Parts: sequence; C-alpha cells; structure tokens
Amino acid sequence: MAPSHAVSRVVPSRKLVDKLSTNIEQYKTIIAKLYPSKSLDEIESLVSMQREELLELALSTSGPAQTTPSPTVESHSISDLSHGSGGAESLEALEQAPPQDPFWDEARKHQLRVQGVSDDVNGLSLSVDRLSSYVGISSITAALKVIVRCAPQARPLIAQSNNETVLPSRANSPAPELADNRPDALPPPPQGQALIESYFECVHPFFPMIEERKFWSTYLLGDRRDSPWLALLNIVFALGSLASSTASNEAHYVYFNRSRRHLSFESFGSGNLEVLQALAIMSGYYMHYLNRPNEAHSLMGGVLRMATALGLHREYSDRATHDNNQLLSVLGPGEGDTVSPENRRRIWWSLFCLDAWASTTTGRPSLGRMGPSITVLRPGTANNSGILPQPNSPQYLEYLRVLPLIHASEFCTIATKIQDRLVESPLLSRAEIAAYDADIIKWHDELPPILSNPLESCPDFLRRVRLVMKWRFQNLRIVLHRPALLVSALRRCPLQDLSAEEKVSVGKCRIIAAKTIEDISNECLPDLISGWNAVWFTFQACMVPLVSLFSDTSVPEETQKWCASIETALTFFARSKPWSIAAKRSLDAVSRLYQAYKMQFPAQPGSLGAQQVPNPNIPQFAPDMQGLSGFAYGAAAPVPDYGFAMNANPDMMEGWGRDPNMANISGFWDDMMWDTNLPDMLDAPFGMAGDFDFQGAAQDTGAPCWMQGN
Repeated sequence: MAPSHAVSRVVPSRKLVDKLSTNIEQYKTIIAKLYPSKSLDEIESLVSMQREELLELALSTSGPAQTTPSPTVESHSISDLSHGSGGAESLEALEQAPPQDPFWDEARKHQLRVQGVSDDVNGLSLSVDRLSSYVGISSITAALKVIVRCAPQARPLIAQSNNETVLPSRANSPAPELADNRPDALPPPPQGQALIESYFECVHPFFPMIEERKFWSTYLLGDRRDSPWLALLNIVFALGSLASSTASNEAHYVYFNRSRRHLSFESFGSGNLEVLQALAIMSGYYMHYLNRPNEAHSLMGGVLRMATALGLHREYSDRATHDNNQLLSVLGPGEGDTVSPENRRRIWWSLFCLDAWASTTTGRPSLGRMGPSITVLRPGTANNSGILPQPNSPQYLEYLRVLPLIHASEFCTIATKIQDRLVESPLLSRAEIAAYDADIIKWHDELPPILSNPLESCPDFLRRVRLVMKWRFQNLRIVLHRPALLVSALRRCPLQDLSAEEKVSVGKCRIIAAKTIEDISNECLPDLISGWNAVWFTFQACMVPLVSLFSDTSVPEETQKWCASIETALTFFARSKPWSIAAKRSLDAVSRLYQAYKMQFPAQPGSLGAQQVPNPNIPQFAPDMQGLSGFAYGAAAPVPDYGFAMNANPDMMEGWGRDPNMANISGFWDDMMWDTNLPDMLDAPFGMAGDFDFQGAAQDTGAPCWMQGN
C-alpha cells in the first residue's frame, strides 16, 4: 500500500484577503462607472464582446442622465464647451455673407452627360478653394478643409489632375423602344409592368407615398394620357429602371426626361396629388442620383410648400377630412377618387423624410419642416391602424411595407433637431450631445426585430431598407460627434491631451466610423439601391479616420486601425463599381487623401501604412514633384513652415495665437461655410472646357446625404 501524502494547505494571510477584497470592490466600482445600465448579473454578457464593442457600449452609456436638451443647456452650449476644448468660441463665427455672385449650374452640365458632373455639396470633387454653395459643419467639405489645414502640403496631390473619366460618356445607349422621346411615349406593357414591379419592390418601401393598388389599376386600364398621370408614371419607370440595373445603365434618364416634360412652373399651381408625388420623387430621390443636389434642394422646398397648400401637414376630424379630400381628388377619369387619411399621412411623412435624408449632412437649416403647426399624425398611428395584422396575411405584408416609414419619421424628427442645432451652434455642449445621442440609440433599440436584427427573416423588399436604416443611424451619430473631432484636429491635440468630455465625443466618432465601414463592407447587397446608399455612407465615414490620420499619429495602434478602415473602404469601393456611379470617384478621392497621408507621415517598416506591395484596389498616383517639395518618399519629409508649429502645445501654436479659445481662427470657420473647388481630378468629358468644364466625377449619392439612403 502506497504511503499517503498529505496535501499541504495554503492559508492566505489576512492582509492578502483584504487586498483581494479591496481590488474586487474597486473593479466593481470601475465596471459600474463604465456600464451604469448593467447590473452585476449582466456583467457576464460583457465577457464575449470585442474591445471595440466594449468601448462603444461604455461611451454610449457614459455621461449625465440622458434627457432631452433643455433651452438652458442649448443657450450655454458654446460657453460651456469653450473651457475644455479651446476651440468652441471660434465656431460662433461660422456664418458668412455669400459672395457677390454665387453660381452653380447643375442642370446645364447635365445636358451633355448624365453621370459626369461632380457633386460639390457632397465633397467628391475634393473642393476646398473656390466658393460655390453654402454648406456647414455637418458637410464633407468641413472635414476636407480641416485636412488641408492640418496638412497644406497635401493640397497639390489632392488637386492633381487625372486623365481618367468616371465612366464612358455613354456606357449603354437607350433601348430601341426608348429612342422615341415623345412625352407621351410608353414602353411595351411587359417592360412597363417589370419597371413598376421593380419600383414597388426596391424603392417604394423607403417612402410609400403612392397607393400601389390604385396605381396598378390606373396603369393596367391604360386609358389616361393626361400630364399629371404621365409625369408620375414616367418617374416611377425611371426609378424602376434604376433599381433593376447596374450603374452603367442610363435608360432611366429617358423616362426622367419624359416625366419632366409633363411638369412646369405651372405645375406648382395645381392642387393635384399626382403632380406633387411626381415632383417629390424626382427632387427628393432621383435627382440625388443624378448629382444635382442644389437643384433637388430648391425643388423640394417648393414641393413642401405645395404640400402645405394642400393641407397635408394637418390632421383633421372625419368631416373636415371628407371636405378637404374634395380638394385632393385625382384629376382626369379618376376624378371623384379621394385620398384616405392614412395615405395623406404617408405622403406628408414621406416628404418629411426625403427632405431630412437629403439635408442632414449639408449643414443647411431645415426651414421649419417640423414644428407645432405640423399636426398630422404619423402613419400607422390613428384609430386601429396600429394593431398588428396576422402574420402571412395580405394585411400584414401591407403593414410591413409602411413599417419603415413609421420608424423613419421618428428618426428624421431627431435628425432634424440635430441638424438645426448644428446650424445654430456647430459645436454643442457635452450634455446636449449626450442627450441627442441617447435619443438616437433609444430609437434604434426600440425598433422591431424585423427592422433591426439582420438574422430575423423578412420579405425581400425589407432587406435593403433595413440595412439603409442602420447605416443612416450610424451616419447621424457620426455627424453629431464629428465637430468635436474637427476641433481637436485643428488644434493638433493628441487624444491623451483632450479633456474627458472631448475624449467621449472623439472616441465615439472614431469607433462608429470604423464600425460603419466594416458593417457596410460585409452587409451591402449586390444591387444599385443598396450600393448607391452604401458608397455614400462609407465615403462619409472615411472622413473620420482620414482626419484622424492627418491630425494625430501619437498612438501607433490607433493609427493602424484607421489605416485598416481606409483599406477596407477602398476595397469596398472597388467592389461596388457595378452598383454605384460614385464608387470609382469615391475610390479615387479617398485614395488620394490616403496617399497624401502616407507621404506626409512615411510609415516605419512593417507597419500597416508601409505597403511593400501596392494594393491593386488603390489607384497609384504619380504626383508632380514640383508642387510637392515638402514630400519625401521613404524618408521623413521636412515639415514646411505653415505659420505655426505642427507639434506644439495647442495653446502655444505660433500664428494661431495663444488664446486658448483660438479666436484667431474664426476666419477659417467663416470660410468653411462655403463649398469650394480645387481643380477637378478628372478631365472634362469629350475634351470640352470653358462653360461646360466638368469639375468632378459622378457621385453616387445625391444631394446630401443620406444617401444616400434612408
């Protein structure tokens, strides 16, 4: 029998036990501060989360109680923040009188080339110099100007011309049946039906302002040739054609021209819903694809005025609704048909969302699309319309078609508040930013699973719209937090030197942008509506790591993450060319900025920024070295004299003054309010110049923003 060996028992000392107990309490205190909404029982759920997810959760739940900003908070936003950031007061001078003769001519440029004009409002022309049109702190132009301010020697590389064109001037000729461009011409019935089906499957769920059943009935009956109907029918054909093809298709433009020929200035004097719907779809969505954001912006203003003249902004009693609907009867053979109260709501909130999506990232004011005078109920909220129909029933599918609008109208209400506050005060207080951010997150958390959970099964028509809703949600958070990033970049202030409040906004902005790029790269569907939106939101998100790279390289690990995000975006742009006319332009623009960064900050061997083998997805540009004497390849580049010390303490920057509020740079922010142009990176189409000199390439998204998207 083997001798037994007693197991020695280690008895911890009292001192060790006390120390461990104290450490555990300290850890609990830290966890409670980082995640105040998590109980101790829920802490286990954090173990499986990635570092970025933990950071995002911590940043999202930090700060004071999440309440709606009060007037007191708003009125003190600038002064509150100026004590910590040193840059807020300089933003008070953001507004600037327009030049004597501001000018743009989107329509004239499009007479020769559908996809050839740059969209200065959305930044794809890399504009930073010449006055064009008003944009604010929420715009891409603001980020581009910060980059050029941080790295003036990058300007020649960004502006260097390139002999490529975005697409062949006419990649595909219109189909033979479209060659006849008479206003009353129609495609063969089978083709027309296919285009209408494409519209209602891919576009209608974003803004369901057309009664689908009535529209089909009128089309199949085939006895109407009046202008209001043909204007609406042809713009539906245009978007159906767009949604069912690739970026090389231009057949949709023929339908657009036909629709436009049935509309005129006199159309605004018509109390006709079909005219209103045609103008709304054209200006609120389609024109953004054509890169005509200023024209779309102006036209949408008229559409909203027309809608209020028709009383769509008000909720009525049953009798008042009946009387008012007599003013909204569809003219022509359908006269006498009236619009249901529910569809009136859908039309108004569709207009509201289209205008909000298009203007959130321009820094332009909303001009009162929301206020106490707007009393119309949200779609799906009146009477018993909020009762959920039985799954798989026709009523349930109809409910799902309007479900995105129900929640998008709530989202756009929040976006409108943020838009107007950023126009009024470009840098908000920490408390106000936290409150708005909490509103956005709450909206997303309360979405039904079918709109928020990518693993939840849903009809095909909901797949792209719920993706775009998510991307818009992420983009709005970027827009909210980006001003803090821009101010810290102008100060050349490393993250560790920022105040705790600034770190929250700057950190959130960077984390959300990185996640947006990664999510879109993994989620985007292979169709034009998805690609159009995805490329725009990715381009927006790219400005965050680019600004960060040019302004703060103090933490190599973070720098590598920003480079990785840019690389991911460039690969995505290259992959998305069939689905977005802006993909190639976005690829070129971001590539130029990224290469300018690598030339200004040559990477050490082995780091992510030092590419030993060129990435085939990144265009390789050979800069004109005469304009880039400050650059050096493979060695540290000499830093030219900008008038201030690039790496100095922000409070001691020469040329910026020693004022901690940086009042001396107010002129920079004055100038930032106007969208401007460097010489375009692309040659003029067809070798033309002068009046028809195209300053940029096509941009996929339209006017502003969203989108482009939802």
